Amino acid sequence: MSIANSDFDIDILDDALTHPTIDFTFPLPTDKETYVDVEGNQKLTRSMGLMTNFINWAWGIRSDEIYNKNEYRYSVNKHTPEFNSRFVNYMNRQLEHDDHKVDELVYDLVDRELALKLISGSEFPKRFKEVKAFMVKYYQEQNKKNMPYFRSPFFVNMCFITVITVFRKAFPNGVWVKKSQFEALFKKYLEDPMSLIYLPNHQSHVDYIILHLISIRFQFSIPTVIAGENLNAAVLGGILRSLGAIFIKRSFSNEAYTERNLANIIEFVLTNKIHFEVFIEGTRSRDGKLLLPKYGLLKTLVDIYIRQRNERGNQKFNMLIQPISITYERIYETDGYLNEMIGSDKKQESMLRVLQNGLGNLVNGASKDDMKNIVAQIKSTGKYDNSTRPLHGKIFVNLGENFTMSSFVENKENLTGGQVNLKKLGFQVLHEVNRIKYFPEVTLVGVSIQTYYYFYNRNKFQVADVVPIMRVLLDTLLEEQQIDSAASNVKILKDIKNLSDEKVRELIKLQIVQFFRFIKVDWRSEIITIDYSIELLYYKNMIIHTVIRRCLVSYILLNLPAIEQRDASTVKMLYNIYCGILKNEFLFDYDYNEKNKLENVLASLVRGGHITENYEVLNRDYLMYFAEMVKPFIEAYALCVRTLIDATENFYRKVDKPITEEQLINDDLLSGEYPTTKGLLKIISTHKDSQRHIESINKQYLLSCLFYLANLQLIEIFKNKQRTRAFVLIRNKKDLTFLLDFLTNFAATSEPDETGKKYERSRVGYMQDIIEKNFKRNTQKL
Repeated sequence: MSIANSDFDIDILDDALTHPTIDFTFPLPTDKETYVDVEGNQKLTRSMGLMTNFINWAWGIRSDEIYNKNEYRYSVNKHTPEFNSRFVNYMNRQLEHDDHKVDELVYDLVDRELALKLISGSEFPKRFKEVKAFMVKYYQEQNKKNMPYFRSPFFVNMCFITVITVFRKAFPNGVWVKKSQFEALFKKYLEDPMSLIYLPNHQSHVDYIILHLISIRFQFSIPTVIAGENLNAAVLGGILRSLGAIFIKRSFSNEAYTERNLANIIEFVLTNKIHFEVFIEGTRSRDGKLLLPKYGLLKTLVDIYIRQRNERGNQKFNMLIQPISITYERIYETDGYLNEMIGSDKKQESMLRVLQNGLGNLVNGASKDDMKNIVAQIKSTGKYDNSTRPLHGKIFVNLGENFTMSSFVENKENLTGGQVNLKKLGFQVLHEVNRIKYFPEVTLVGVSIQTYYYFYNRNKFQVADVVPIMRVLLDTLLEEQQIDSAASNVKILKDIKNLSDEKVRELIKLQIVQFFRFIKVDWRSEIITIDYSIELLYYKNMIIHTVIRRCLVSYILLNLPAIEQRDASTVKMLYNIYCGILKNEFLFDYDYNEKNKLENVLASLVRGGHITENYEVLNRDYLMYFAEMVKPFIEAYALCVRTLIDATENFYRKVDKPITEEQLINDDLLSGEYPTTKGLLKIISTHKDSQRHIESINKQYLLSCLFYLANLQLIEIFKNKQRTRAFVLIRNKKDLTFLLDFLTNFAATSEPDETGKKYERSRVGYMQDIIEKNFKRNTQKL
């Protein structure tokens, strides 16, 4: 096993067709027919048909052993016509009479028609029936398209065989897990069977499939999973529904019952103790960094728990929340992401693209020996070409500490105003995902190369030049990960740290050859060339969560000499300001990790000999390494604010009147007066050649900035009536301009300006008032 695997010991693609079930180290109980107390749980029936026998004989596959114990005894058997009928009948009952929300909505709508004199009082009952019948029929049709409909176990087997075959080509080096983690999860599940709520991070469409493969191999039943309606293409949608997909729209705006209908689907799933998977970031992260949680589906889960416990009297109802981190050595969609991040429109998924990718992997996919052959060729000729070669890496799946919904909801510390604090729940999950995020070798190589590139502003340099920076980063990350008890990272960091400089140079070259298309290395001269630095962003953002506070403190201390008053209170004010500015980028809220407190970050820098207790910088290079990691975020926010002000000044008519209903209906009236969010991003993307940090054009950063400015009430983002376009209106230009001045001028130099004038403490205080939304701030002090 290579260094990169750390303590991940099982490749779920290995022997998946000849030995589909991974045996546990403990015997599973067999004294009961079934361990799941759910009415209607039917015994799994399988028959060895001619097709199964032929597959086993022709390809040496044990298809009869695939998914043969996962349901009925240890979980509900979903793969029967009777179960599907129960599911459909349950949803029809909800629509027709059990869910009183339907009648409430229909009554309100018809009552509005009555108030508008569109109908008479005598017509009310008839109209009520007509509208309800229409609504019931509409949602029944929607459910046919979007609800899971589970086919036979044989269908699951065929899908498993197909996906494993494709994955072996797409990911020849494997999908790695820790056997002990899934054994522990299965044991905990058997103690009190309930729905497992899988909450992984989301970076690739491959994420949807991984947990299904793991479930089948470790004898869990496959989960239902929330998927975007963009994947509900003709044939693909039917296949995914048969494997548990629940398709939802990106937004439920202007749809009064859609969210409630989804809640009914999920409630049926959970009361039948079926596992459930949802990506609470809401969409794929393109750059390796976690997005903030979305709370809609978390609210649905909490509401179902409370309803079952309090209204249905189901005191045993519960669910087990399981945070999961999925790490890629190289994201499957990387080439497309690089263009999206700097402003290109996202390509929509289609059945054709899915088939093309799958067939492409079967025809052009790699094998485990490909990299050995490439390295042999390089050592012989000194040349390689990654311009078109498919680049593959391992996938690592790591489980975090799980907890029951009851343990969270019933804890009074998790209530705010008598309501469950959904934000705290979401942040608790994602803090855990961050804690267990794994750093394979390529992560350390990528972030080290980018740090050197930003620090020295060179696009050509020796491999040996990167080694000292890599060792500095290794020491710091090791310190952080030991505190966080991240065992996998501690092991790999120690293993790399113990390598000689010669071995580290060899490691850097191998990782570049294996994973990078636009970062190149001459094997013999050991010269690294950076053609397109954005390719390094993913790897920096994989580790930045663990050092972001150190990065911000380093950035502040390097610029502190330009402040007229340099003391602990000023450092704290500046720290709070920058944490506030970047709160839409990082998980700063509900962070109870002691090492992340400001005083502990400063103490760590003092212990390391990088600063004095009076904030004097002793090791400027060290602080600059980490400051450079956070500069692109600050630069992106400054660029966004500047573009918004300039665009409003130069390209749009100045208006002070309120937005009218006519404007909201007619886009042409709006577009001449207000920029759209998409239009602003297009303008910003034209600046990419003038930016030192090209990642500052990152679309995700820029959107986060706009939403943050709206939260500060400096701007307003509003949509047209069709909800198809978002427009931006400046609400407080004076403070928006002040924010831009702070973002650009405070960090322009670490020394007083040419007149000897320093940045006034009062301006720092005013900036803090903006960030803390103190609307009584005194502008006379400026």
